[in-house]
Amino acid sequence: MTLLRRSLLATALVAAIGLAHAADNTDVPKGPLPRTVVPSLVQLELKLDPKQANFTGTTRIQAKVSEATDTIWMHGQGLKIAKAEAVLKGGKRIALTPSEADVSGVLKLAAASKIPAGDVTLEIAYEAPFGELQGAYRVKPDGKDYVITQMEPLGARHTFPSFDEPSFKQPWDITLIVPEGETAVANTAEAKTEKLPGGWKKVTFNRTEALPSYLVAFAVGPWDLQQGPDIGPNGARTTPIKLRGVAAQGQGPRMKYSLENTPVIVKALEDYFATPYPFDKLDNVAAPDFWAGAMENAGLIVYRDRLMFPDENSSVGERQGFWGTSSHELAHQWFGDLVTMRWWDDLWLNEAFATWMGNKIHGQLRPEAHTDRGLLEGAIGAMGADSLASTRRVHEPIKDFTDIQSAFDGITYQKGGAVLGMFERYVGEDQFRTGIRNYIKAHARGNATSSDLIASVAAQSNDAAAVDAAFKSFIDQPGVPFVTIDVECGAGKPTLVVNQQRYLPLGSTANASQTWGIPLSVRYSDNGTIREQKGIVTGASSRFELTQAQSCPAWVMPNAHGAGYYRFALAPKFQQSLSGAFAQLDDREQRVYADSVTSAYGAGKLKPSELLATLPQFANAPVRQTVTAGLGQVGWMDEFLLKNDAERAAFRKQVASIYRPRLEQLGLTPKQGEADDDRLLRTTLVNFFAGTLHDTAVRAELAKQGRMVLGLGGDGALHADAVSRDLRGVALAVAVEDGGADAFNAADKHFRASQDAVIRAQLLGAMGSAQDPKLVEKARAMVFEQGLLRRNEIFPVVGGQTEHPATRPALRQWVDTHFTELEARLAPAGAALVNLYSAGMCSDQDAADLEQRFGARMKTIEGGPLELKQTAEAVRLCAAQKQARTGMALFAKK
Repeated sequence: MTLLRRSLLATALVAAIGLAHAADNTDVPKGPLPRTVVPSLVQLELKLDPKQANFTGTTRIQAKVSEATDTIWMHGQGLKIAKAEAVLKGGKRIALTPSEADVSGVLKLAAASKIPAGDVTLEIAYEAPFGELQGAYRVKPDGKDYVITQMEPLGARHTFPSFDEPSFKQPWDITLIVPEGETAVANTAEAKTEKLPGGWKKVTFNRTEALPSYLVAFAVGPWDLQQGPDIGPNGARTTPIKLRGVAAQGQGPRMKYSLENTPVIVKALEDYFATPYPFDKLDNVAAPDFWAGAMENAGLIVYRDRLMFPDENSSVGERQGFWGTSSHELAHQWFGDLVTMRWWDDLWLNEAFATWMGNKIHGQLRPEAHTDRGLLEGAIGAMGADSLASTRRVHEPIKDFTDIQSAFDGITYQKGGAVLGMFERYVGEDQFRTGIRNYIKAHARGNATSSDLIASVAAQSNDAAAVDAAFKSFIDQPGVPFVTIDVECGAGKPTLVVNQQRYLPLGSTANASQTWGIPLSVRYSDNGTIREQKGIVTGASSRFELTQAQSCPAWVMPNAHGAGYYRFALAPKFQQSLSGAFAQLDDREQRVYADSVTSAYGAGKLKPSELLATLPQFANAPVRQTVTAGLGQVGWMDEFLLKNDAERAAFRKQVASIYRPRLEQLGLTPKQGEADDDRLLRTTLVNFFAGTLHDTAVRAELAKQGRMVLGLGGDGALHADAVSRDLRGVALAVAVEDGGADAFNAADKHFRASQDAVIRAQLLGAMGSAQDPKLVEKARAMVFEQGLLRRNEIFPVVGGQTEHPATRPALRQWVDTHFTELEARLAPAGAALVNLYSAGMCSDQDAADLEQRFGARMKTIEGGPLELKQTAEAVRLCAAQKQARTGMALFAKK
């Protein structure tokens, strides 16, 4: 699950909750709750009408009390509690007085008398408002009201009083009382429905397996229920799994492709884990308004609707979005749901594993997606954040609620996934799988920790202690390992002299003195024979003998198959020989070689002209990720190193000459039957030429196509398929940028008439890319137009304004002026406002301004403190890069 979450505004809640606040919070458990009271069963009954602002509920929690107490600590936020009692085994009732003890939603229940050790039932009746994209919240995409849920990580406490942390894992009995004409679904299959007076019905669901509160889910409203194919028996599972789609009214038929292709993913995962799908049914919900890409609720997975709506004619990105996201969320049914982390510091056990596993299964079922390359690209992307002094560890301590949001990032997902992939290759694919199967079997229906997983995998290796220590060195400390390698040849076997430290970008204040247990895997050319060797290297300096070599290697690739999460540099002679052997490297090795060049530039070891001189080699590579390596650095140079329009025009002309042959080879029009990767590469290069290079010929063709989509010069109707779906977004953006008010107004008209999430996002992105100040202001005003935008559409309509230096100042002023309104409107994604404001900042003064304006604002926003710290550091690093490179020649003189 990828998730942006709402901030917790204490002052706004005080008046709403109707609770007394604890006067002394010095003993309030702001991290894990005490284990004095441990639930064993939760019975949840909610009365919900999507048309109303509030709902009511009763929670009955059967629990064990370990020692007599007069205080129960649990969670509840924004709940108006009417009655709370502890019911003892003999029927005695003890009144409980609730108070909200901390801004994070810690709930204190003070007992009128001591609750003795033993069995107790907590009964709490309450009323609560629907949330804002967390907890139980309402959406209205088509004029009709729906309720959907998002409990992870802190939404459950807004919906019902509970022990709202991962380690409390118990079954749930869920009952929903809803208007008679509405559909209600939950984690488990419906057990019975009873008609009630006054136009209501009571829907009771089967008892769930043991689940933490963040995996509880339900939906109520005029949903379409689309029957999917049963997931037939497989291995040890002899009973079919019922599969359904849940979509807004009239949208159910659009789930045909996603439902047809879900069973094969489930079966592939069952085969990998050697464990049947753990739950009694599977519903895929296409949520019309949802911050996360998707959420792995047990048996009721919620997706952004666009992820459930592709078909065979959709863009490559849309189809791969379904396969990748569905594989990820379904992997969670085992990793995260069947076995759950104990505390949020182990979130990577859920998300890194699902990232790695989702790519593995997606790639197994759709080889043309080349997901191994995607996993590598994600790892290289994570290295950017991991190079910051302020980066976090994969296994990062979580002290309070503001830390949890920070764990949902590229370090957890992409770095964690890359580390898993690195150790899979080192230990061996079959052995690694055995370790995973043993881990699942040992901890099914319960909780586990990082040490549990690592020990299970390490046990399958030839040196469990070394693998265990090496694995922990990657998750328990931050940063990217940087290895420098020389080759000694002479007496005895050729030997690699390996030095390691932390990779640091130019201007970094971090300490480079850091080491890991690196599973070093090398390939080398020995008299024309390609050999491979692996081993764990430790310490600042070490020696790695090439035991099979018969001669001094002609070249050495220090990251065989690109499997290692580390960067490298070779002694100059061998760096040059590796460049000469570029064509002999496999696809992933070519990409990590390109990263060794761009990261050397980032560390200040290469001049701009030296980096640019390497780009033709990459541009001619067979794999798109290598072709496009360096485009980010080119864009940065274009913005920050050129003094005037004449310099910029000359720079763009020379850069275009590097990449134009590849674009011309692909053409601007997709070809029947061409590879998906060619379509994706075309889209990237077209965006680069139209955006960064502002190429007039490419823009003219795109503007023409975009105007056809908008119906300009024709019938005025939307012609969504007048251009390839892969290029429609950029064509619309160019058409609006260059077409002024006529194009903007046409996009606005079509947006207001459409319920298609993909087209809506593309039209919004186009309007947000307008250059005319009046049109840009009009785009921003859409954010506050009542009922117009879904909340996950706010960033698309303003995000384009971060791309253009001319539109950034007005955007910053708008963010600053409307911060409070935006934070409430964007909940749960308030921390992201820092990124909107900071786009294009590249000076120490900019960083100081950012900290001054947002320091107090971010303190109580989930993830806010770290978001601000890292953004300010990135601005200062940009300033250091700019200062060091200003005045340097960008192209070597011929």
